[in-house]
Amino acid sequence: MNKDHTNELEFAQIEKRLRPRLMLMGREFFGSDTEAEEVVQETWLRAWGVRDRVELTDAYVLRIARNVCVSLWRGQRLQMNMAADVLADSATADTVTPQEELEERENSEWLQSRLLRLPKAEREVWQLFYDEGLTVEEIAKARGTSVGAVRKTISNVRSTLRKDVRRHFINLRHMLIFILIALATGIGVAAIITPSGQVRGIIRKVLRLPEDTTIYDNVEVMPTYHKDIDALYRHIAAEIHYPEGAMADSVQGRVIVRFVVEKDGRLTNFEVLRTPDERLSNEAIRVLKLTEPWVPAKNKGQDVRCHFVMPVMFRLN
Repeated sequence: MNKDHTNELEFAQIEKRLRPRLMLMGREFFGSDTEAEEVVQETWLRAWGVRDRVELTDAYVLRIARNVCVSLWRGQRLQMNMAADVLADSATADTVTPQEELEERENSEWLQSRLLRLPKAEREVWQLFYDEGLTVEEIAKARGTSVGAVRKTISNVRSTLRKDVRRHFINLRHMLIFILIALATGIGVAAIITPSGQVRGIIRKVLRLPEDTTIYDNVEVMPTYHKDIDALYRHIAAEIHYPEGAMADSVQGRVIVRFVVEKDGRLTNFEVLRTPDERLSNEAIRVLKLTEPWVPAKNKGQDVRCHFVMPVMFRLN
């Protein structure tokens, strides 16, 4: 086999030869054919990703499989970030990627911290199984005991480690629930005492609550021109152009316009409630549109859409 390259045929031969061993390893780790098959498939995915730069010896593939087992056990998301730029051109069976090295170190530290709590006999059997990669039969022969006894020891260690993992995630879940409850309580209190209603807006976005599109007539704070009412009338007086036809016909009077002040201060939905002439109505609406932006209305501390009625006077000199 070329050390620097594993073609598809060679890879298929390795896969066929090692599949029973990997299935057995997966069963010993998880006690389930379903999870064992997941170990096998993930191992081959990882091995395929490095086949062009790493010699896929049995020892190397088994090392990948052991890391897959522990990573699955720890609930980690398995990834294949084995890009060519992080592999040495002269990679050998002892070459590992930065990701593999980090994963192995984390898995090793995680296992060692928990194995130290086990009885010496159980710890030694597990280390032969995990660190040395020996089969159950090989471990039984090396220790002068039965295969059944070795299997029982591995099963005991597996149960202990699973309980530790389950307890870790339960504690983590409880912590997250506590944080979320505390955060929700804090936001709720802030929403009650914050006049601006900004927190309520955040809650609405986070919880994806439907936006309030109601057009109010009565609110706590009515919409206003961004300066003041006197400035509004001065603006209207400066911008208004008396329609020539209406002037020629001596038409004058008050145009009453109702419109909606949107949450962003825009004016929409213009409606003429009373007018002496349509030409005056059109000019009144044109001038009012030039007054944007307005300060929106507020209801319960939130910006809301609101009707506003505005008179515009047309008087001939």
